[in-house]
Amino acid sequence: MLPDNCRKNIVSAVVLTKNSALTVKKTLESIFSQHRIPDEVVVVDGSSRDDTLAIVSNFPVKVVVEPGLGYGYARNLGIKEARGDLIFFIDSDCYAEPHWIEAVLPHFCDPDVAGVTGPTHLWNTEDGVARFIAQVGGRVHMPTEEKLVKIAPTMNLALRRKAVTDAGGFNANLVRGEDTELTYKITQHSKIIYEPRAVVWFRGSPNLTKASRKCLDHFIGVGQLFAIHGFNRSFVRFNLMLRGIILIIALLSLFIAPWYVPVALFLLLLAEFIGKTLKAYRRYRDKCVVYYTVFFTLWSLLSFAIIYGFLKEKRLERRQ
Repeated sequence: MLPDNCRKNIVSAVVLTKNSALTVKKTLESIFSQHRIPDEVVVVDGSSRDDTLAIVSNFPVKVVVEPGLGYGYARNLGIKEARGDLIFFIDSDCYAEPHWIEAVLPHFCDPDVAGVTGPTHLWNTEDGVARFIAQVGGRVHMPTEEKLVKIAPTMNLALRRKAVTDAGGFNANLVRGEDTELTYKITQHSKIIYEPRAVVWFRGSPNLTKASRKCLDHFIGVGQLFAIHGFNRSFVRFNLMLRGIILIIALLSLFIAPWYVPVALFLLLLAEFIGKTLKAYRRYRDKCVVYYTVFFTLWSLLSFAIIYGFLKEKRLERRQ
């Protein structure tokens, strides 16, 4: 039983969609199957070209169409169109367990709590790429104890409307990382709680192309965050860019250095990849760890998009 000061909360669920016909039905079914059904559901659609809106129309939701101006813009629009003082975010390739909202609400009885997040587990376990990314992203063995967090993803996040407003809302200029930045700003003066019972399941990237596209956008967003907030280890794993630097030096040394220099550098990288692959296999016992060399070779190069993102944000600041 919730205290009286918590029962008056109006709960709004905000779902972003774009060409989500394969998954959005399961998302909305999970929302309307909650033990504590939200008072409203707002779907913000990024001008889908598939059957997303036809599927969404079968549910009692408020639909808002936006012209594809980015995740931050879309989330701000969802908040603007919602009437709740508590906003629950979930992505359209996710579904929530029935006690998701019920497990979160008691935390908001504490006025110092601005937000609540929880575990995000992979449901698309048939795809090796998705399994691999979930593993290296720490989504396989997630914490089982309640704790404070510094940043949280919007695929499983509830925030007070006032906390979002006080933080200036989501940054619509960021390519990605708008949830990272907003929750980072909020936790500078308020609390975001990790509640292990508030479980959401996500699809993940099913192939190399989609995973790499997300990775590229992520790194551009990280560069923008660095330009705004300085170099913070909470935003990225710096070892990826270091590996990329070594790889580029190794490639260049093929043409300008004695033969043993590139050999030594490539052996160093190979040893690291093999070591990390074996370590990952011992931990997860999953053959998908063979993607380690492919992904981290490619992503170490993609990580240089951080520089592009940094310069992009600095140019934008000068224009303003």
